[in-house]
Amino acid sequence: MTSGILNVNKPVGPSSFAVVRNLRQLPGVLKAGHGGTLDPAANGVLPILINAATRVADFVHEWPKTYLATITFGYTSDTGDAEGTIHPTGDAATTTRASIEAALPAFIGHIDQIPPLYSALKQGGEALYRKARRGEQVERPARPVEIHAIRLLHYDPASAVARLEVSSGRGMYVRSLAHDLGSALGTGAYLSGLTRTAVGPLSVDDAVPVATLASAGEGWTRWLLPMDLPLRDWPAVTLDDAGALAVRRGQAVPAPDTTAGRYRLLGPDGDLLAWGEADATRRIQPRAVFLS
Repeated sequence: MTSGILNVNKPVGPSSFAVVRNLRQLPGVLKAGHGGTLDPAANGVLPILINAATRVADFVHEWPKTYLATITFGYTSDTGDAEGTIHPTGDAATTTRASIEAALPAFIGHIDQIPPLYSALKQGGEALYRKARRGEQVERPARPVEIHAIRLLHYDPASAVARLEVSSGRGMYVRSLAHDLGSALGTGAYLSGLTRTAVGPLSVDDAVPVATLASAGEGWTRWLLPMDLPLRDWPAVTLDDAGALAVRRGQAVPAPDTTAGRYRLLGPDGDLLAWGEADATRRIQPRAVFLS
């Protein structure tokens, strides 16, 4: 079974789930999932995990993400982006490049962020956007997120539009960042454009358009990246035949030292067999087996 990761360039319009549904039609694809939701109004890098690679999704989610965000001041949106209803809220003439740069440090590091009402985040087993569409009032507690860096690339005072480069960890909403930045400046703001330029080692410069993959027939696999890409920095243990058989059965194998943590488990031929976690007993328990 062919497995791996596709660096897909999602266009503006379809949801991340729609892209997944499209690529499930590729020859040889039995399972597919994405490595981090990208809103319909956004474009850029969308990692798609194919077949056994769906079992490393959690580690793709751990990759840092970089965005190019366009933010319009003086207005707010009920969805936080250009797809919602836009309302004028303040005099953007008071916003300057200097005032934006002065406000940005408060959003860098570990911060608490309230997710957008119109989001795929689930509450009570249902996505928030479904509740919002029914007009329900939903309590959205702030969640801890991490923003590694924010850089103001450009600000046009005539249109009150800024372009920011934002690097973050998982779970951060750029729509919420735009809203909170507008609140901090007293003018209101919404996210008027968003491109995800990188997810971990995946760059938008190398991303493949959905249409290109869909029309490639059997040749789509030429763009498939190794499924162990998110695990490359982990220590590896190469097993003999007996150890490989034990792992296939879900049994623990000896760890090479006393260091607890995650390991790549390789078969005798060097192929990725599984990943596992070691504990203080110096045993590695397999958590996901990729090769049977």
